[in-house]
Amino acid sequence: MDLKNKIAEAAEQVLLANGLARTTTKEIARAAGCSEGSLYNHFKNKEDIYLHVLRGQLKHLMSALTALQGSIGKETVRRNLEPVALAALEDFTGSMSLICAIFSEPDILQRHREGFALRNEGPHRANEAVEAYLSREKDLGRLREEMDPRIAADLLLGSCFQHAFQSNFLGKVESREVQKAYVDRILHSLFPSEL
Repeated sequence: MDLKNKIAEAAEQVLLANGLARTTTKEIARAAGCSEGSLYNHFKNKEDIYLHVLRGQLKHLMSALTALQGSIGKETVRRNLEPVALAALEDFTGSMSLICAIFSEPDILQRHREGFALRNEGPHRANEAVEAYLSREKDLGRLREEMDPRIAADLLLGSCFQHAFQSNFLGKVESREVQKAYVDRILHSLFPSEL
């Protein structure tokens, strides 16, 4: 494993244990088994490390969203969205404490927003990707005419986020089967006429 990945893994463990505000680069370096100066060969600062770790936490969702665009007109809409919802639920559940940590640091949150704007990134991009997929499916006549693609995308991903938040808050650890059953209920509620 290269040093950058070793630092990222160590940072993830320290961030999850201590939270963003109480994590220091010195602690991350100690956990990674390297000098504090070595961190700066790969990352600008603690915030940069945090963002790198957070992006890694959402890798399943990003992968599922990329694959979704290739499934337009294939299978059923429900079946195509199932991997997206499962990945969202998994990634949101695993990264909730990191996602929420940013809100305790207003200055870091503002810089985070600015960085997202510069990179044309942000949490809204996942919703836009699902919306784009649903719009294409609607254009093909595979969805009801009255279906609003953006609202459906927001409801799908928002439900996954809310469920992940509640599970984390209550300290519940759910099996993959329980998560799949939850996703099935969301998809059935959003797309009741889809087979």
